[in-house]
Amino acid sequence: MEQKVSQPRVQFIDFGRSIAICMMLQGHFISMSYVEYDYYMSEIFKNGHSSNLLFNAWGFMRGLTAPLFFTISGTVFSYLLHLQLKNNQYLRFWELKRVRKGVNRGLLLVLIGYALQINFKYILYYFQGNFNPHFFTFHVLQCIGLGILSLILLTYFALQLRIPFHWMYVSVGLCFFVGTFFVRSTEGFLPANFPAFIQNMIQGPETEFSIFPWMGYVFFGAFFGSLIAFLRLHENKKRLIKYTLFISIGAFMIGWLFTFLSWLTPQYQLSKHPQNLWYFDRLGFVFLLFTVFIPMSEWKISKNPVFLGMGQNTFFVYVAHAILLYGALVGYSLRDLIQAKLSGYFSFLGALLFLVFFAYLVKYLPSIKSFFRNLRMKSEL
Repeated sequence: MEQKVSQPRVQFIDFGRSIAICMMLQGHFISMSYVEYDYYMSEIFKNGHSSNLLFNAWGFMRGLTAPLFFTISGTVFSYLLHLQLKNNQYLRFWELKRVRKGVNRGLLLVLIGYALQINFKYILYYFQGNFNPHFFTFHVLQCIGLGILSLILLTYFALQLRIPFHWMYVSVGLCFFVGTFFVRSTEGFLPANFPAFIQNMIQGPETEFSIFPWMGYVFFGAFFGSLIAFLRLHENKKRLIKYTLFISIGAFMIGWLFTFLSWLTPQYQLSKHPQNLWYFDRLGFVFLLFTVFIPMSEWKISKNPVFLGMGQNTFFVYVAHAILLYGALVGYSLRDLIQAKLSGYFSFLGALLFLVFFAYLVKYLPSIKSFFRNLRMKSEL
């Protein structure tokens, strides 16, 4: 029988989850609404920076949002999983509550991710026998869901083969990162001649968040989460900061090493657009953010229940924002009103109001759930 052991909260992870979801909300709102967004982004792609210093700073932080989101997802799940492994050593792996919940959550994320790409605005179009290829787009939810399922499976194999978990996670993360260089240096879709549904996971016609490199962040996060669980790093803040700084510096150094080695490969020499290994740098900056989050999570304002509630309801917030901002499922959204129509000032103000809206939505989420639960019970009487 599984022991019910209270699982201590890791404050900086809760804080980081809330920061990540807030960064995502404001980033998506501004990138959609700001009239000069495409112009400044074209400058960045051409020159490596834009002519607007504020946009450069905002763009840099926005570029850390997805790496932070994926890394935290791996950290949280791995931490909770390894706490249960540590406290239930004589229980079969597949009987662990966290494993069962992880499988269900991973499958749910994949299914909901694809379901959000159904647009009921065009329901008659579908009934006429037409098919929307965007349905098979591989996006954030699918990638995180598949990452969690892969993490569970590989943890089981490591347990059976008696391989140290943290080294296995690092090795798999490196495979995804290094593999990205070769995937993105290859012309055409991969794997060749496979259905688009499979290609989109790697490099296909409808790829948004490929498993290369994004699942790498999940596994590097899993590496960190396993260390927290087994070494109890969260109980000593100074020790925790040493680890985050060490991992950050290590990510930068390994990134530069692989970048140097990549210059010697035929892929780099022959590619029209040689790919630098930027994902190592992003990982380094993510752990620098963790280093900053550790003391910041002690601040009184960081423990505000509404703020923390944003991070504790990331799945709900993501789905709701996809519907409201992008018209997922319903086909109508704020996009129709604000896309590339707002000045910098009003885009910034709109992003703040967007954040406030979701903060209040999360605050009253328990009451909303209770209302619909009571409504369903009354309908069943």
